[in-house]
Amino acid sequence: MLFLHSNYHSVEKTKNTIESYFVVRAENPELFCNWDLATLDNAFQLYTMATIPKTTPEGYRVLLYRLNDTDPSKFVFQEAMRAFFAFNDVQISEDGIIPGYVVLFDMKGVQLGHLARVTTALNLLRTFMVYIQECHPVRLKGVHVLNTASFMDKVLSLVKPFMQSELIQLLHLHGNMETLKKFVPLEIMPEEYGGDCKPATYIHDERYKLIKGDYASWLKDSGNLIADLKKRPQKNKKSDTSMEGSFRSLSFD
Repeated sequence: MLFLHSNYHSVEKTKNTIESYFVVRAENPELFCNWDLATLDNAFQLYTMATIPKTTPEGYRVLLYRLNDTDPSKFVFQEAMRAFFAFNDVQISEDGIIPGYVVLFDMKGVQLGHLARVTTALNLLRTFMVYIQECHPVRLKGVHVLNTASFMDKVLSLVKPFMQSELIQLLHLHGNMETLKKFVPLEIMPEEYGGDCKPATYIHDERYKLIKGDYASWLKDSGNLIADLKKRPQKNKKSDTSMEGSFRSLSFD
């Protein structure tokens, strides 16, 4: 139902998203497998991933991401991606079907040293962009970058080649909070952003308690839910007609 809803009830698009979801996970075990908390704990200490308790007037869930530790030497892009994907799997499991998501990336504390570490792992960046645009079963309603850095042009030149036009249209840059309030009511934001809810670090810590408690085994087991690449026909996805017609052509091992 999540996949169908995220594709606005188009059956053909839904089947393609399901296929992409399980194939990408199978092709990138370094990001989606072995999600035991021992390997995730360090990343959850270095980064804040906060689920804003209140939604926007449209019912959109707001997710906030930022650095907890701004030391570039501690930034490992692969670990950050693993934590991000684990967090998001738990998030959509908790939310179920909702109208959509608004994502906030706060660049406060981001330095050129962080960007340099991303440029050495462009394969991971590409996988991240493919997953967000072609696999993630949610309706993405906006991507907002807060506290944009002076080198934002370098960031954009790095990520734009991997962005489809639909995602580019959802991207908004904000030098201050005043321009954000057109999209997200500031009163629902954490107190350090001028809102009424608790600090983002508190929200993050509470969510991590949930992950370590209720979702520890669930996350570890989810790494086994992948496509069997050995059984996949060697066809170009766009010309593969086996996906047309009905869900009967889908099979999982």
